[in-house]
Amino acid sequence: MASSAPVEEAPLPPTGWLPSYGWWPRPEDFSVTVVLSPYHATADPQARFHFILRGYAGSSTPVWERDLGVAEWGREMAVRLDDLDLPEPPEHGGILEVHSIRVDQPPPKGSKFVGMWIDAQGRGGGGYLIPTIPIQGAGKLIARDDLQVMPGVMISTEIDTEVLLLNPTGQETSARLNVSSPEGLITEGRPFALGAWSAWHGRLSRAVPRSRRLLEDSAGVGSLSVYTGLKVLPYFALRKGDHISSMDHAAPIFA
Repeated sequence: MASSAPVEEAPLPPTGWLPSYGWWPRPEDFSVTVVLSPYHATADPQARFHFILRGYAGSSTPVWERDLGVAEWGREMAVRLDDLDLPEPPEHGGILEVHSIRVDQPPPKGSKFVGMWIDAQGRGGGGYLIPTIPIQGAGKLIARDDLQVMPGVMISTEIDTEVLLLNPTGQETSARLNVSSPEGLITEGRPFALGAWSAWHGRLSRAVPRSRRLLEDSAGVGSLSVYTGLKVLPYFALRKGDHISSMDHAAPIFA
């Protein structure tokens, strides 16, 4: 994708637009490109967008920030993190904030964010493409806000499921992963801590040790339930060997 420079520099105005978040993985594992495209947000040729990137690693204070300025509608940018001379993220990676602010008008009712895309290519092959997602506060809104379900996960001798949890909030929380078979049998993983402004990722077969045996009779296919004490952003992908692909976010499913 061709890059284009911002059309102007402008101070950030007061705004109701929310930032959105994705994974900032370790650079030795992935080459990350942030795809900034106003095309999917509006068809208004008068629209103008201010783009800002930030990286977090265990604190609400970003460890780096890049203000990319204001771009007109139709001007796409593809920003490679390798080109930005960034610090190293933590072991599990950090939080990448993509703040896309439409400066020519305030947010319309019911839509207060402009999500973008993260394209990551594995250094040894594979990769993923995920959207950036907003999160409004850490508190639960309803009783089942701590449960998010990912149907169609796979755990076999050849294919595993990679789970990624992002906590872009100022509070530490706990997480627990359960795997269920099509017959309704369940095996549970142990709870683990997920720090404020932190990421966790790992293979599902290791996080829930008995899950591979549980899914042997269903060709390795089952469902994953993610329980967290706060609202977090869960992603998952299929992994074959050292290659990870098709990472996507999981939507909450309520009983």
